[in-house]
Amino acid sequence: MLAKFLKRIGIVCVVFCLHVGGLLAERRPMGHYQPYEAVLSQTEQQRILSYLADDQARGRMIGTWANEMVATYIRHEMESYGLLPFFNGGYTQRFLVDSLKGFNIAGWIPAKTPTREYLIISAHYDHMGAINGHVYNGADDNASGVTALLNLAKMFAMMDEQGEGVDMNLVFVAFDGKERSMAGSQYFIRHLDMLYRDVQCNINLDQIGSVLEPVEKGKPDFVMVLGDHTLPEGTRHLLGTCNRIYQLGLDIHNSFYGSENFTEIMYGLSDQASFQKANIPALLFTSGFTKHTYKTTDDLQYIDFDVLRKRTLLIFYFVQHFAQCKR
Repeated sequence: MLAKFLKRIGIVCVVFCLHVGGLLAERRPMGHYQPYEAVLSQTEQQRILSYLADDQARGRMIGTWANEMVATYIRHEMESYGLLPFFNGGYTQRFLVDSLKGFNIAGWIPAKTPTREYLIISAHYDHMGAINGHVYNGADDNASGVTALLNLAKMFAMMDEQGEGVDMNLVFVAFDGKERSMAGSQYFIRHLDMLYRDVQCNINLDQIGSVLEPVEKGKPDFVMVLGDHTLPEGTRHLLGTCNRIYQLGLDIHNSFYGSENFTEIMYGLSDQASFQKANIPALLFTSGFTKHTYKTTDDLQYIDFDVLRKRTLLIFYFVQHFAQCKR
């Protein structure tokens, strides 16, 4: 009777995870993660984001020399962290869309014990380019997401070096062609060299650096996480649990400003939709649209690095405990 009651209120899997070595059962001190959290210094965040959103990147439009330059930069970052190449011995997956050359960049970290299960973390790096001499730098859209992606890759690579890897294979992929009907993620899914059922989750990061449009007034430390309904039922509580246990203080919302219709529309506008169409559980982490979205004013000055750090840490902790729960 008790088990039925716990299941009915939706916490039975969380209790199970805690029992087998999850959040509260471990009670690891916050200092245990300090070497990995140190990656998220504002200096490191700004180093990456300022490169991606610099005028010299010319807005990173697919098919341009500047876009290819940024792809090379992302590949070099992944190599320097020690990630393994994901595509048949290389980090780059080439594709064509409207005769334009696109480049998906991906590296991976094996699970600490062999498994066929994968978790894929993604963010698109392409943007609008330069139009009539005006550069659309896309600091929030989506240099912020790629910055968080690379920070996470470095953190988990450091964990792996210390023998503290995750219970799933982790793939980190920077997609090109999102602004061309998600061409990069669709190509990636069609050519995925594994069974779809082996991909336990996609976590997609798109516009994750702003606090200009909070869901609730006076709560700038917020994040919207869409697609939680695609997760296994017992794991849907892990985000909130990680937020509390690691004292991040984020205001987490599972809808787009409380609108069911706009949530559905927003969820279909970024690369996680390519995974969901393949029946792969997929989450979108975002801080939503602002008055600077798709404008030349989407620049570094509107990025809140402190909140970007908290959002990145939430994903860092969620990935670890989601992997534990699934095993």
